[in-house]
Amino acid sequence: MGLIACHHMTPHFVSYGLRCACEILGRAMSLQLPNVEAQEDASEIIQAQKVQATLIELLSGEETLIHGLTRHMPTVLDLVPAAGAAICIDEDTHLLGKTPPALVIKKILDWILKQPEREIFATSSLSHLYPEARPWRKEASGVVALLLSKSHRQAILWFRQEVVQTIEWAGNPDKPVKIDGQETLTPRSSFEAWKQTVKGVAHPWKRSEVDAVHDFRNALLHVVLRKSEELARVNAELEQSNAQLDIFADIASHDLKEPLRGIHNYAHFLIEDYPIGVPLDEEGIAKLQTLITLTQRMEDLINSLLHYSRLGRTELVLQETDLNEVVHQALEMLHLRLRETETRVKLPAPLPVVFCNRVSMGEVFYNLLSNAMKYNDKAEKCVEIGVLPSRKPGKVPPTFYVQDNGIGISPEYYESIFRMFKRLHGRSEYGGGTGVGLTIVKKIVERHGGKIWLESEEGKGTTFYFTLSPEVK
Repeated sequence: MGLIACHHMTPHFVSYGLRCACEILGRAMSLQLPNVEAQEDASEIIQAQKVQATLIELLSGEETLIHGLTRHMPTVLDLVPAAGAAICIDEDTHLLGKTPPALVIKKILDWILKQPEREIFATSSLSHLYPEARPWRKEASGVVALLLSKSHRQAILWFRQEVVQTIEWAGNPDKPVKIDGQETLTPRSSFEAWKQTVKGVAHPWKRSEVDAVHDFRNALLHVVLRKSEELARVNAELEQSNAQLDIFADIASHDLKEPLRGIHNYAHFLIEDYPIGVPLDEEGIAKLQTLITLTQRMEDLINSLLHYSRLGRTELVLQETDLNEVVHQALEMLHLRLRETETRVKLPAPLPVVFCNRVSMGEVFYNLLSNAMKYNDKAEKCVEIGVLPSRKPGKVPPTFYVQDNGIGISPEYYESIFRMFKRLHGRSEYGGGTGVGLTIVKKIVERHGGKIWLESEEGKGTTFYFTLSPEVK
């Protein structure tokens, strides 16, 4: 709205036609003005959206928020028209463009954080609201703040410089109006222009600019949430790795030292019993044979440990796999042992095609079949491989099982049998072994997003169940 006021001592008649023309002109201008403003706002919104999309894309490839918003072009300063910007993360402050010093910005942010709860704070006259900012009104009269987290002092601030305004008045508004004796209003004695200087004010923030900052905040929160989830996953993996390191340390201090102690003792026995020049008898040769056996066991333990550690480091290549073929290959590898032990293997129904690592699945079935044969003292040994029926095929991961009629496992050992080098029997009983097979099986199943458990009864047999997380084809 606008008004032109003219003063004169005598009246002036304005014709009807001129009044209509002025009215039409005024209406036309009032109709066009919103369109022009809307076009300007739309252009600014499109530009802000382009900058926001680029910044979010850059953030995905950077480790920190500050790097993603400042290392590349455009920077966060390009999101809205401003002379400077500051990114505050905890006690760190990164400055762009013309801004107050970092220490001053920290005080400004502290004051903003004390204001009523809001996501975006905007003002074109900071020093009027926060007098302590008056010395820096040249750099920071206008401020818009994007608040990410109050507890962690995470925020982005944009600054606009002071725009000194000079307002001209038709006379001093504080000068009194003179009234004559007849109470007739008369013009002031002087029409000399009176100027007023306004300081500490910046160009106001448009609604579209504040909305752009608000949209950017929502996009940033999405990125921060995604990175937090990734960090949580990495931390979980790190905790698991640390737990595995603890296991390896226990193994190195106990299981791997056991054959070393034996080698050490038998070497001393040989030195004491057979001085230089004394030939070895049968007992001495037997001790040497024991040394060889101990070194072989040491090598087997180390190889098993290396194999287990590599399972977690190698990339798991998944592909559509027919588990019937995988089981058939495992049975081919165990053909001689199956024949020697007279073990009968049954598959009640065909196994499904799943998305998995073919080689790893072969190792799972090989180890479970091998254990089913090994820990079985029945005259008629039987192993059954199958998949449990599902009420929701294709939606619920299938549950596979390997069942035997062997010696069984006591419930107190259900968890410990999956530990590295854990054996429930002596090294020479049931064919020996390193005790790493079930540990490897559990590792492979977990890498496929599944889990493994068992049901058993001593003297009657054991059933191992495991799931994967592929789509059943």
